[in-house]
Amino acid sequence: MIGKKREYPQDILILEAVSRRFPQKRAELEKKLYRKRAGYKGETILDYHLAQIDHSEMVILHDLRIPINATHFQIDTLILTSCFILIIDSKYLAGTLIFLPEFDQMLRIQNDIEESFPDPILQAKTQVSQLRTYLKKHHYTPPPLEHLVAISNSQSIIKNPTNNREVSSRVFRSSSVAFKIPPFYQKHTNCHLTQNDLKKISRQLVKSHEPFLPDIHSMSLPFDQILQGVQCIACEVFGMDYHQGKWHCRSCGHNSADAHIQALKDYFLIFGPEITNKQFREFMKINSPSTAKRILASIDLVCTGTNKGRTYSPAKRFFD
Repeated sequence: MIGKKREYPQDILILEAVSRRFPQKRAELEKKLYRKRAGYKGETILDYHLAQIDHSEMVILHDLRIPINATHFQIDTLILTSCFILIIDSKYLAGTLIFLPEFDQMLRIQNDIEESFPDPILQAKTQVSQLRTYLKKHHYTPPPLEHLVAISNSQSIIKNPTNNREVSSRVFRSSSVAFKIPPFYQKHTNCHLTQNDLKKISRQLVKSHEPFLPDIHSMSLPFDQILQGVQCIACEVFGMDYHQGKWHCRSCGHNSADAHIQALKDYFLIFGPEITNKQFREFMKINSPSTAKRILASIDLVCTGTNKGRTYSPAKRFFD
């Protein structure tokens, strides 16, 4: 069963909103967004292949960020079974990947450029140690904990020049995940956890999960230069006009009934999870309070307060 689904990361949504509304920050955020989107893509590729296998005897938790001491540890994919727990760290990197565990690093060669990355196997080992500490802290006796590193980019070339046995056994392509899990069942035949234990651990981990959210205030954003208004999905120009229930783009002529949804998402992501009628009008560039009220009432929002003190917040699945 799936104990926690993977959702589009909130930190990417925030960075995308900032990039849209502050074009002067776009170049600065481009590389970070590219890296984060690539990581998410790699994780979803692994998810696709995991979905092809039998889930009946395991609980799968996607994208966990768990507090430990004064920091957090992150797990891309966690598989709980009665006999063992498996951490899978996913990497989506192009080029030639050369594993050098004796130096705790991995080299990537792409377009004749050589780069050094932290050893993914060591990262996964560290996650195992942190998860073991977490389970003990919450009074669970940890079963055997295993780790794997999934390479999700089918075009990448994987090299193990020292023929390291751990690299050979721990690193695999995401497409072969169905063949990497059964050996752990053969290795760990004694069951340590009941199905009830699996559910308890799963609930505890989900409860502890704290998604990473970029600190907007640390970005030095020029709020006096923010692009307000509704953006046209066709030509990407800001400043659509609202008339007779539709948004009209003066630049390209495109019409939309719901173009304000993305603009409202941008507002929540940048300014926080509350908006008033006045703030909505100012951001969307609407003059009429009654028009703004009618639009807000048509959206799946949580409404609090009355009259001028009324605020609107995103419902649970608003960003899906």
